[in-house]
Amino acid sequence: MPDPSRAGRRRLAALAVGVALLYGAFEYGRSLAGYSALSSLIQRQAQSSRIDELEEETSRLRQRLAADAVGRKVDAEAQSEAQAMIGDLQAELARQQQELDFCRGLVAEKFGTGTVKVQELAVRPEGGSRYTILVTLVQSAARDATATGSLTLRVTGSRGDALAQLRLPDISDDRRDRVHFSLRYFTTVAVPVTLPGAFEPAAVDLEYQTNRSGPEPIKQSFPWSGVLATAQDPALTRGAGPG
Repeated sequence: MPDPSRAGRRRLAALAVGVALLYGAFEYGRSLAGYSALSSLIQRQAQSSRIDELEEETSRLRQRLAADAVGRKVDAEAQSEAQAMIGDLQAELARQQQELDFCRGLVAEKFGTGTVKVQELAVRPEGGSRYTILVTLVQSAARDATATGSLTLRVTGSRGDALAQLRLPDISDDRRDRVHFSLRYFTTVAVPVTLPGAFEPAAVDLEYQTNRSGPEPIKQSFPWSGVLATAQDPALTRGAGPG
């Protein structure tokens, strides 16, 4: 009588051989059709690597987009602040222009237009026989119109019992005979002088001429006692400023 277990094993072995033959025939058929399992594996690996590269590139692009968004926001805020600052500066400029027009009107009302005039002359003691003569000139003319000119002066007084006149070259530190100036609205000209000993000053005689005046110089005289200032006198600083 045959052994049933041995017969079962034979059937299983025959089935396994049949399956192997069928798979081999399947693979052989695919190879005949141009399919390669190895090539398919290599292709899948290449596709997987490409997918990883695309994911990394996508991540970098997202980061770049986020940075660009932040940059645009910062630029927008900076532009807004700049526009606000420009607006403030324009408002301040308009306010200063109004003040300038008002001051120009006051000067024109007091001194006239198109001419240069002496607003103030003051004498500041510097110690001993040294003084600084300060001449403040003003003009009211068209906007940004610059006036140029020169001035000279002499100090009249007495030395002993005799009258004396000291011209600018006699008393100026650099021995010059004229002082040149230029101004748009006003300027203060400082002239250092040294008076000789035993000289008693009585007046400052001023002559000046500009490109807006006639051929003859303008002459004015100021009493020494009326223009002599002290360190606390506000006349020393009133009207001073750039031309």
